[in-house]
Amino acid sequence: MRHRERSRLEEAEEVQALRALLIDTLVVAVEGDIDTFDPAFTVGSKPAQTTIQNTFDQLTQYKHQEKTVAGVKFTGVDTEAIDGMLAESFETSGNQVIFTLRQGITYQDGTPITAQVIEEGYRRVFAAQGISYFLLSMAAVPDPDHVKALDDHRVAINMDAPNLLLMKNNTMHNTSSVDIKDVKAHATSSDPWATDYFKKHIAPGNGPFVLSEYVPGDRIVMKANPAYYGTKPKLQTVIQKIVPDASERELLIKRGEVDMIMVPPVKDLDGLKQDSGLQVLTFPNPRNLFLEMNNKMPPFDKKAVRQAVSYAVPYDNILKNVFHGYAQVNRSVVGNGMPSSDFSTWKYNTDLKKAADMLASAGLPKGQGAPPITLTVRADWQEAERAAVLIQSNLKQIGLNVSIQKVAFAPFNEQEQGRKLHMWIDEWLSWVNDPWYHMSWNVSSDSPTNYVSYTNPAVDALVKKWTLSLDKEGRLQGSKDAQKLVIEDAPHAFLVGPNWNVVLRSNVKGYVYYNDELNRYAYMYKT
Repeated sequence: MRHRERSRLEEAEEVQALRALLIDTLVVAVEGDIDTFDPAFTVGSKPAQTTIQNTFDQLTQYKHQEKTVAGVKFTGVDTEAIDGMLAESFETSGNQVIFTLRQGITYQDGTPITAQVIEEGYRRVFAAQGISYFLLSMAAVPDPDHVKALDDHRVAINMDAPNLLLMKNNTMHNTSSVDIKDVKAHATSSDPWATDYFKKHIAPGNGPFVLSEYVPGDRIVMKANPAYYGTKPKLQTVIQKIVPDASERELLIKRGEVDMIMVPPVKDLDGLKQDSGLQVLTFPNPRNLFLEMNNKMPPFDKKAVRQAVSYAVPYDNILKNVFHGYAQVNRSVVGNGMPSSDFSTWKYNTDLKKAADMLASAGLPKGQGAPPITLTVRADWQEAERAAVLIQSNLKQIGLNVSIQKVAFAPFNEQEQGRKLHMWIDEWLSWVNDPWYHMSWNVSSDSPTNYVSYTNPAVDALVKKWTLSLDKEGRLQGSKDAQKLVIEDAPHAFLVGPNWNVVLRSNVKGYVYYNDELNRYAYMYKT
């Protein structure tokens, strides 16, 4: 009898331990693999960016705010209110911002985080020409000599001109400082900043989680950082399971095998809302879904051809039958909801006759003489593929021969960033809610992410004039002037403004929507 009682007790303890494990562990099905674990270089992979955001803190962050956008209530952030993170406080005076670091903070290997370490981290960003180099340069911090440690706990960032962007641009994970000792440990003569090493290995961070395991193509596992200086995460383990197929991600959460998915099939969201075990969260935002045309490749090197394509796109059909109400109308490079967004000069409502006339004016009547066009979409993105089919059908009616190519997540990003694609569908959401930040990335001729290779000297002049200006009204009007020029040039067609959609099991709480759409697992928990 005692043996049986002991066995039952052991069983109860095992069940309790299992329940505790399930409560402490969040399993998230993510849509793709990493591009790199290097904060200064990640640009195309949300799973990589999310991992970095949860393992590295920055000097500052946005404050949380309860928001209502397009009738949707949620916890988000106030992009005009900045709080300390690694920095306990900060003070702006003229062209300088001084950040005072918290006392006693360390990297996850125990190395103290001093102002000198932060300075060296920024110096690496500039020397290695990471993506965050453009972030800092945009905000009038053009070289590493503009970042200086004043003593062990204070670091100053000096601007060539005071501006509204530096503090916002500096909240991003791309500005995280990698400890220079870890860089030197893995540097080579051909790779002095260890960028190749950090593609597959993460440096010791300073955030609420630690990367504990990475299996390429399968999973990214993080554990809570027991030495974290801030509020300790309630979750002990986060498993990001790499599941490229959207339908498979949906099946996994319906079965209860994962707790959370991003980028669910939009056509199924209404049905998922009927499942009492699930929560469907949707967030309207200024995202822009583009039909992108390589302005350096024929026939898209001719403005009239790009305008013809813009007239041919079936916008209403895409909004209604591809996004099923989980998107907003979008008619400008500056998306709906961002300050100064202006649709008033848009003229490309679907009109196949105008499209055919524009094609003829470009010297390609009924498409005669036009090269075959390859329209590329990511293989894991159902909505892009459906939109591509509708666009292909309309372009065929004006004589353009379009074939659709599906490419996996990683090679798609590589080809896009190498400006090797002909025509393709992609989206952009600016992490800073500012039109000049947005246009600096998308339409400035020297931008590293102007993948369509668009060039207009008048637009460049406006970007140069207004990006750093403190004249708020002038910046808004200047943005409208630039939008008018971009709409006329039609470097890309603005399809819709898709919502950001997340599906959670009903017991998952604490989700906070950030403009970068990266999950902050430190705030999340399970009941």
